[in-house]
Amino acid sequence: MPSPAVYRSPQGLASATTALFALHGAAALGSAAVLLAQYAAGGSSSAEADWLATVVGSVEYLLFLGSAAVFLPWMYRVRVNAEVIYPHGQQRARVLAVVGWFIPFAGIWFPWRVANDVWRASAPAGEHGVPQPVPARAGHVWWVSLMLSWLLFFLGTESLGSEASLHYADSRREALGILVAGELLTLAAMVSGLLMVRRLTAMQEAHAARARAAWAPPVTA
Repeated sequence: MPSPAVYRSPQGLASATTALFALHGAAALGSAAVLLAQYAAGGSSSAEADWLATVVGSVEYLLFLGSAAVFLPWMYRVRVNAEVIYPHGQQRARVLAVVGWFIPFAGIWFPWRVANDVWRASAPAGEHGVPQPVPARAGHVWWVSLMLSWLLFFLGTESLGSEASLHYADSRREALGILVAGELLTLAAMVSGLLMVRRLTAMQEAHAARARAAWAPPVTA
């Protein structure tokens, strides 16, 4: 049985997450530029171009790991906070905020559903304390862009390593085009994810500020 929910500020984790998302997005843009240059060259490659692509790709991968290392704790924290803010709005267990990403097939669904529940519970309270609907466009764009970017990365990587790409410039060029599209979607996911993290954190901190003000002792002259 999970421990009782206690509100803890997500601000520090949110700041680290948004910073790493911004760096990850910049690395994705740089990687897209390197791949696009190879695409524009007709799919031909050189030792220097391959080296540059490897370096930029390695930096991007490290930033991906760093982003995940701070985003998952942030996601878990806001999930627990959502129980404090509006206990009736959570349909899935806390653990799925982290473990849900690693469950085969369900990983393309559970994390988004958890984030959606947390967003709804964290919205400004309306009548009788029920959260008011707040459009979650940034969250939807983040999730769709992220899933599509991973799909295109898989397809592009498989295509780039195929026999056809090794022997035919057109096949290599097609694979590069898929990878460029994947990197641009990664950029979109990082930008929209950054906006989602900032907005959700701000909504939860606003709830916490109102709760502190309500419990503050009256000031006497």
